[in-house]
Amino acid sequence: MPIRRLLLLGLMLAHPWVSAQTAAPVPPLTLDEARVQRSKAKTLKDEAEKTFALDKAACSAKAIAIGCMSSARERRAAALQKADALEREGRNRERELRRAELEAKAAKRAAEAPAEQARQEEDAAQFREKKAQRAAERERLKAEHATQLEARRSKAAAEREAKQRRQAELRQEDARRAAESPGNAKKRAERERAHAEKVRKIDERAKQYADLLKRREAEQAARQSAAAAK
Repeated sequence: MPIRRLLLLGLMLAHPWVSAQTAAPVPPLTLDEARVQRSKAKTLKDEAEKTFALDKAACSAKAIAIGCMSSARERRAAALQKADALEREGRNRERELRRAELEAKAAKRAAEAPAEQARQEEDAAQFREKKAQRAAERERLKAEHATQLEARRSKAAAEREAKQRRQAELRQEDARRAAESPGNAKKRAERERAHAEKVRKIDERAKQYADLLKRREAEQAARQSAAAAK
């Protein structure tokens, strides 16, 4: 009989321990919950102070207040102790979460560092390649422009020489006709004046054309410089 009672007593004592071991663990506070808990602790402290003030007034109003203030102080201390525990738990949890967040960010940066460095190197290589391509394109356009300009100048010079040759031939022909017919001297002089005026106009047009080429060359160079700056 005593043995049976001891067994029953052992089972009864073991039951709370088994229940404690099998109970589900309390999940840790989230960051928002930790902040709410700190706010709640502040509210509890404010309420404890207000209650203590009311208790002191009530104790003062009593004719016999033996132990009244002691009880009020005990209640205030218990409330503040509970509030401090809540605040401490919330603050510690916030600190843990911030530290975990910083560690996670540091780990992420460390893990992404090789890829980021590779990306930066690739971007730098692409930038250098594009810069070299733009420089090569500028040189090509510059050489092409110089070739075109030289071709236009050569063409203009050849045209002037051809006109001058034709004018010289015309003068020689006029001189020959004047020698053969002295009566045509006046007509020859008029033709020479006309030729001279024609030569003057041709030279003037050639000069204007040369000035036009120079202006176009300067404008094209300015456009190329502006395009390169972009």
